[in-house]
Amino acid sequence: MIQNVRCPHCGSDAIYGYGHVKNGKKRYLCLMCNRQFVLERKPPLIKDRPTCPLCGGRMHIYMRKGREVRFRCAAYPDCRGYLKMLS
Repeated sequence: MIQNVRCPHCGSDAIYGYGHVKNGKKRYLCLMCNRQFVLERKPPLIKDRPTCPLCGGRMHIYMRKGREVRFRCAAYPDCRGYLKMLS
């Protein structure tokens, strides 16, 4: 058993070290629900979401890639507005 690690799905502490993923992070296996997971730092929250440049509506986070955050209009697919920002 591994100390201070809990399954994000069921909350069990019956965890087994299960190798590493491609990028080198440690992978775990929950012995209770049989799910695999990687402990990962949560990305920072973005408090002020931008407004759509096309319709003026709210935008949602569509994708995170490195420090880049991509937003898409909440009215998608009717409105196809998007923005790219660095976090």
